[in-house]
Amino acid sequence: MKNRHNNRMSSPPLPFRSLLAALTLSSALVAPAFANDGLTQEQQQVVKLISATYDQPHHKVETAPVIVVNDYAIADWIQGERGGRALLRRDGDKWMVLACGGDEFKKVDLLHKAGIPQDTASQLISELTEAEQSIAPQKLAQFGLFGTPNNPGMSAHHQNHPQN
Repeated sequence: MKNRHNNRMSSPPLPFRSLLAALTLSSALVAPAFANDGLTQEQQQVVKLISATYDQPHHKVETAPVIVVNDYAIADWIQGERGGRALLRRDGDKWMVLACGGDEFKKVDLLHKAGIPQDTASQLISELTEAEQSIAPQKLAQFGLFGTPNNPGMSAHHQNHPQN
């Protein structure tokens, strides 16, 4: 800042410097949290695939948690009032949605029958159960709705995937 009495630059007033320092510090602490939300590259790929496939202009899909074990993943999702779980498989460097469901995707025998190795299925469910412990009960209940009569408009959400 120019001093009115001479043309030299002087430091900003102390309150302004304090505010500037506080804003700089807070943005440095917050920015990394929004940069990738702590997701691994694999989890980010799954979230992007689900968003690219199912997002609608006024109904974005919220996808979390995403659990990845070996070449398989389970992703919880909510879109408006609808919710469920997506079962995914990685083929090379690309992920594909195998099926969408609800609470049945938390059963090892079902995942194993779907072709997922027993130990991978067990680990997926174990990690998913742990990740879901911090989720609000109402939101958790939404994940179990897909494929049930209580899921409003379920076919509109996953019209690209046939329902069983």
